Amino acid sequence: MVITDGVNVMNIEWLQSFAEAAKQKSFSKAAKANNISQPALSKHIRNLEDDLDVVLFHRTPAGIELTEAGERFHTRIVPVISELTAIRQELRQFCRTTPIAIGSLPSLATYYLPSRMKGQRLLDRPLSLMIQNTSAELVQSLQEGRLDAIFVDSLYIGESLWSCDLFEESYYAVFPIDHRFRSKKIVNLIELCEEPLIVHQAPCDTRKHIVKQIESLGHKPNIINEVTFGDFIYGAVMAGMGITIVPGLVAKNISHLELIVLPITNFGRKRTISLVTRSNKIGAKLYQIIAGNK
Repeated sequence: MVITDGVNVMNIEWLQSFAEAAKQKSFSKAAKANNISQPALSKHIRNLEDDLDVVLFHRTPAGIELTEAGERFHTRIVPVISELTAIRQELRQFCRTTPIAIGSLPSLATYYLPSRMKGQRLLDRPLSLMIQNTSAELVQSLQEGRLDAIFVDSLYIGESLWSCDLFEESYYAVFPIDHRFRSKKIVNLIELCEEPLIVHQAPCDTRKHIVKQIESLGHKPNIINEVTFGDFIYGAVMAGMGITIVPGLVAKNISHLELIVLPITNFGRKRTISLVTRSNKIGAKLYQIIAGNK
């Protein structure tokens, strides 16, 4: 029996057992029709009778018959059972056709997730990808129920959420092809403090980390241009307007452009990307999909 705020709530399984027993006029036949044991069905009926404080069936050597109270209850409850069954089927169909909403940072949605999510279904539902600019925004959307799962920087994960780390990455500096650092293999962050810097507009996780790391060296970032999200930031770098700093995932996917990309030796913290959900079930299955499609 389920108790809610001190009120007894009839279990749908009890009702189904009652309706089938009334139809079959036999507990054993009703149990077989409902694919449960006869003791389980008998317990359902006893629970229902205890809850309603009435006797629903006369037990006789020939079988069972509805009492007067049972007849009255049967007349009222059968349409309710039919409606509940229809509602359940409708909601199940709704769930099968409603996508599981996945939230992602722009870089992950561009370079990491599409190939891994292509053609995939989770819990027999399609997946849809939604993009937000910061990990904090994604976590808030997840907590408010607008998203079912998110891919974010682990720095922003709340303790109450299910999470699993996917990978860790360093940060890279991106220069125009004719930059004075073109012969270098690596670059130190201190060497970038005076460079004209192009960043994405706030709010942006990477921008926030860039500013924090440069300020930790006692410098103020020399931001000369702020752009909206999109790959045209690299066009500005190629045109010699300045440099930018990007996570490793992005750095590996812009090698086709006429740019110099160098690892930064002392950027501070690396970026750890995690899968985060409110549901262990969704999290575990989505992790299998993403981790298995490398």
